[in-house]
Amino acid sequence: MTDVKASILVVDDHPDNLRTLSAVLNQHGYRVRKAISGTVALETVQSQPPDLILLDIRMPEVDGYDVCGALKACQQTCDIPIIFLSALDDSASKVKAFELGGADYITKPFQGEEVLARVRNQLTIQRQQQQLVAQNQQLRQEIHDRQQAQAATELLLSTIQAVSEAADLNTALKATLDNIRAAIDWDYCEAWTIDEAGKALRLAQVCYDQSDLPMQQFDQASNAYTFSHGVGLPGQIWASQQPQWLADLSQIPVTLFPRTQLTEAVGFKTGFGVPIASDNQVLAILLFFDRTFQLPDLQLLKLVNGIALHLGTSIQRKQAEADLKQANRKLHHLATIDGLTQIPNRRCFDAYLKAEWGRSQREKAPLSLLLCDIDYFKRYNDRYGHQAGDHCLQQVVQALKDSIKRPADLAARYGGEEFAIILPNTPAKGAVHVAKRIRRNLARLQILHENSSVNHWVTLSVGIACWTPDQDFSPEDVIAAADRALYAAKSAGRNTYHLSPQSDNRLPVS
Repeated sequence: MTDVKASILVVDDHPDNLRTLSAVLNQHGYRVRKAISGTVALETVQSQPPDLILLDIRMPEVDGYDVCGALKACQQTCDIPIIFLSALDDSASKVKAFELGGADYITKPFQGEEVLARVRNQLTIQRQQQQLVAQNQQLRQEIHDRQQAQAATELLLSTIQAVSEAADLNTALKATLDNIRAAIDWDYCEAWTIDEAGKALRLAQVCYDQSDLPMQQFDQASNAYTFSHGVGLPGQIWASQQPQWLADLSQIPVTLFPRTQLTEAVGFKTGFGVPIASDNQVLAILLFFDRTFQLPDLQLLKLVNGIALHLGTSIQRKQAEADLKQANRKLHHLATIDGLTQIPNRRCFDAYLKAEWGRSQREKAPLSLLLCDIDYFKRYNDRYGHQAGDHCLQQVVQALKDSIKRPADLAARYGGEEFAIILPNTPAKGAVHVAKRIRRNLARLQILHENSSVNHWVTLSVGIACWTPDQDFSPEDVIAAADRALYAAKSAGRNTYHLSPQSDNRLPVS
């Protein structure tokens, strides 16, 4: 507002005073309106508030004091500056005028220059006050914006930190929901992820007050839903990769929101959803519900969507890490597990024997090794075929696995029809006991072997070696001893075991 554009209401019951004041003010660019009484003045101010009022005191019916009191009591008009004009020159009249909220006081007869000066002064004060109010509002808004930005940054950082510490995608989504729900104070949050086939969204994680029974029921019922690309609210967000706000869930068509009856039962009124995506690939859909009606909050939507955008890269990296770990586990499995029998292969056996050799050496504990060979297995394959031979190997492996009880014991496929069993912290007596158990378990299977020269059933020959390792010997030494024992068992007619004579003793130094 400037002085030239200022609107001034002149209130006086004497027409001559109205004309004189109007002429003076009009000459200086002010827009002047006139009121002949206090009643007319109040009606005029209510219909179109002026920037300033020149107000006479002594008027019939409603005097200036009453007009000023009424205007100052109204929130819409209390800030309009009022300059009293009166022939009353006593202190009591002036004090009363100021006590009622008057900004200035001019005595009659007045001088035009004085009136103009006092008018300019009050308009300047009013303009400065308005500027101060505007500056304060702007400052408060800036403080609010900064606080919101800081809160958003803290929420983003804490969520990214939680995601980075998560072990997998589901844990990362749970941490994301927990953080966002705590920040925005909505009742229920959920995350939907795409299934392995890439064709449908399934509920992956939720976050809500677990003591709330209706929300528990909503959670359980939601697990039965899936949404394909473009179908339902999650599916539409998946297709558009854009956030959506549903101000009134009860008005949303069932085709867009099939869970309408569920939300009515739990009392949800409003919902919104945002995608978590990276490189135009949707990783998850986050949905939020509240039991109060919420008009579209662009600031809130921008906050959560911004967090989702930042999390897309983090979660994709987390998912890539999880996929890599899974691939490494598969590779490790392929590298260390025998494909046919699904027990450790020769590579795994060598590594495990080396590790247990070192541990036994440090602890000065006995280590036993059993080498087992299926008797006349070539004849078995010739007689029954290789598929039957493979099945026979799997049955023999089951007998071996049933014969070892401790977690540290290891049964491995050593090669062809040969198997090895490592028994840490086991003396020769214990190793012999295991060998006998293996033969008993295999005998119970009664695997027919009509071409065997020792039995009608499949049998094993077992070589056993056992001693306490030290630095003068290596794992290859115990393997060689067990192999010699196995040869001795075969030479003794097969279907038996043989304990290396060097067991529980030191090998001779050559």
